[in-house]
Amino acid sequence: MLALVQEDTQGNTHKLTYTELDQASARLAGWFQLQGLGAGDRIACMLPRTPELLIAVVATWRIGAVYQPLFTAFGPDAVDYRLGRADTKLVITDHANRYKFDGLTQCPPVLAHGGATSEHSDDLDWQDALGHAAMTDKPPRLPADQPFLQMFTSGTVGKPKGVAVPLAGMTAFALYMELAIDLREDDRFWNMADPGWAYGLYYAIAGPLLLGVTTHFCEAGFSAEGALAFMKRHRITNFAAAPTAYRLMKASGLFDDAHQTLELRAASSAGEPLNTEVVTWVEKSLGCPVMDHYGQTETGMTCNNHHALDHPKHVGAMGCPCRAIGWRFWMRNTRSCRLANLVCWRLISRIHPRISSRAIPGRKNIRSRKAIT
Repeated sequence: MLALVQEDTQGNTHKLTYTELDQASARLAGWFQLQGLGAGDRIACMLPRTPELLIAVVATWRIGAVYQPLFTAFGPDAVDYRLGRADTKLVITDHANRYKFDGLTQCPPVLAHGGATSEHSDDLDWQDALGHAAMTDKPPRLPADQPFLQMFTSGTVGKPKGVAVPLAGMTAFALYMELAIDLREDDRFWNMADPGWAYGLYYAIAGPLLLGVTTHFCEAGFSAEGALAFMKRHRITNFAAAPTAYRLMKASGLFDDAHQTLELRAASSAGEPLNTEVVTWVEKSLGCPVMDHYGQTETGMTCNNHHALDHPKHVGAMGCPCRAIGWRFWMRNTRSCRLANLVCWRLISRIHPRISSRAIPGRKNIRSRKAIT
């Protein structure tokens, strides 16, 4: 089973199976342990959308550490602020982004894809780390309020604020993928969002991994022509993007008859509302319905027009409350473990394959899922 299909900037396709992801992340996790890293430590990563990014994320989680994304367009000031606030213990990056870590107030050790250079001779080598003996002990079992992601808000109002996403949020991620995105086992799923931000990390990486489904990465920057070619080459069936992407696709004129060659069955949009004109265009030109979704870094997705639920769907509206809203309850009741555990259990009962599908009223096309643990 493929975990990832990735296309690099030269148009070459690389595939990573779940078995290969398991083996590579176990070796990197073993190297992490050799460096003294463990549960609760922040490991930051600034890599493009590559297989190495996915391996780094999973290896971080295997040792109970907290993954911290760094957007590749960040400059040194943005990086310095986030590393200092999070007390980051290790940075993973490549040569193209290495200069952004020069002259920082406090720079942790750097694991460089491509190894050390004359300019950065103290950097640790990614290939050496990936060649280490695999971690042999089982991943630690952690309480549901333990963080597994260290996020920061965009900083549109004041300084960016740190958000430690708890493990309980994974249930919310899975429910969003299952009910709002309607992600299915045989889908070829492409979430265009950058994994340096919440929507890309939560729902292009964590969500598909939780459901054991293949996710797609396109390393090249966005263009309407490139997006159309990518969808055709990889026969994408389930697509998610920001409203800006849909508007640019529409304005290009390239997609006007795309429904004749594309295989899309579902499209999703997260951000500001889509207007009636764009919604109608997607349905006509892409040949599938598009649903508006709304969420925040701090809460995950909160209101959605769900592909997989029967409920009234109004153009320009954010939809109805997501059944994954229990994450917000958890965040607001961290001192009330009984309430938090009750909410978490009720959410889990709705997606656990042994629980009756009738636990989700209005659910269409109920499917059993194999849990990824």
